[in-house]
Amino acid sequence: MITVLTWLWRQPGMRTTYTAGHVAIWADMVSRNLAMPHRLACVTTETDLPANVVRIDPPGEFEGVKPTWGPQKPNCFRRLSMFRRDAAEIFGERFVCMDLDVVIGGPLEPLFDRPEDLVLFKGTHESRPYNGSMMLIRAGCRPELYEDFDQAGADASGEAFHGSDQAWLAHRLGWGEATWDESDGVWHWHRYLKEVKRARPTIVFFPGKRKPWEFDRIFPFVKNNYRRTLREAA
Repeated sequence: MITVLTWLWRQPGMRTTYTAGHVAIWADMVSRNLAMPHRLACVTTETDLPANVVRIDPPGEFEGVKPTWGPQKPNCFRRLSMFRRDAAEIFGERFVCMDLDVVIGGPLEPLFDRPEDLVLFKGTHESRPYNGSMMLIRAGCRPELYEDFDQAGADASGEAFHGSDQAWLAHRLGWGEATWDESDGVWHWHRYLKEVKRARPTIVFFPGKRKPWEFDRIFPFVKNNYRRTLREAA
């Protein structure tokens, strides 16, 4: 069984505020498009999650480490706990981490049924090897990402690359890890908008200021897929 998880936390001053409502939409999109045995989980301190989403207590690590790109952008260093040697005890033996600012509209099995111990969304710019919006992780892999990290690592990686945890992954791992990209149906929203006539997306991620709910009246892919699943009336 694979765990598909997301993270939800409150960060004062952050440009986007996420809620349990966003988790509910995300969970329904995953469930509609994933037939393989799985469980849904959210790493959060909040308790008002949908009934089909397991809550995982956040390990609480690296929350005080500051990224170089400022307080209004997400500080995702807390997610580096997914690379602990004992990550299986917290997150499961094999798990996918997905951001909440996503639209899912196609089968996820081809993306998740991969042999590699780590697969990352390809960077959204040619200067960035990886984007943190989606990661497939076999628990215990790449423990150096957790064990070698500190404020000095955050500073050095932030100078070299864009982001918080994704900058550290690029800085510490270098280029060459397995990735998903447009050929797999995994798109960055800006690229998708430019190529919408030829695009056949499975997933579109919206890192940055623009979010899926801003496009629901413009693009059928967003309108048709960024939603709760219709349920039978009680």
